[in-house]
Amino acid sequence: MFIFNPINNVMKKTRKPQQKRSKQKVDRIIKSARKLFSEKGYAKTTMSLIAREAGVSIGTAYAYFADKDELLQEVLRQHIEEILCPAEKIMDELSANANIEKTLKKLISCFIKVHKIEPGLQNIFFEKRITDNEFKTFVVEYRERGRQIGRRLIERFANRKVKRSKEAAAQVIVGLLDFCTHIGTAFPSEITIEQACKIGVEMIVSYFKDE
Repeated sequence: MFIFNPINNVMKKTRKPQQKRSKQKVDRIIKSARKLFSEKGYAKTTMSLIAREAGVSIGTAYAYFADKDELLQEVLRQHIEEILCPAEKIMDELSANANIEKTLKKLISCFIKVHKIEPGLQNIFFEKRITDNEFKTFVVEYRERGRQIGRRLIERFANRKVKRSKEAAAQVIVGLLDFCTHIGTAFPSEITIEQACKIGVEMIVSYFKDE
């Protein structure tokens, strides 16, 4: 892919890492970007800072990533995969006698675990999703995967009444779980994550059992 390189004001083709050493450099760049984005935020993190943290030249950083936005997308792509993949695995491995309350608690537990590692990434994710039109298209796939988890919960545990409004219910369920697991990170609050999640689980269970 050809991109504009701000170092020398020319069009330059980015490259994909092939050698083990190159892949290690890219991994260091991504790891450093994750750390700095989380600690400093999007605006204060520059490609120069990322390159310095990763122990590579600025030219090397631009050789693999067109700009800070492209690097941010890769960072958030990995971060979202770390959230969604375990959740999807939980749904795939549900036993025949699975319990809705225990299942919700498992999902919440894996969400919280990832959110607490680099909480600053959640703030950037919400900020960019709201303010950046180009970035909005980036999250469409991941939001759909989240809704699919909601649909699967409904199909497995809800009564027929709830199933009639499956799409709306799936969106609300995912939104509620999303909000509860971001208490104290993206959403400052005097309420703890544990308190919010307990109430969230009770609300969903009650909704599913509503006749």
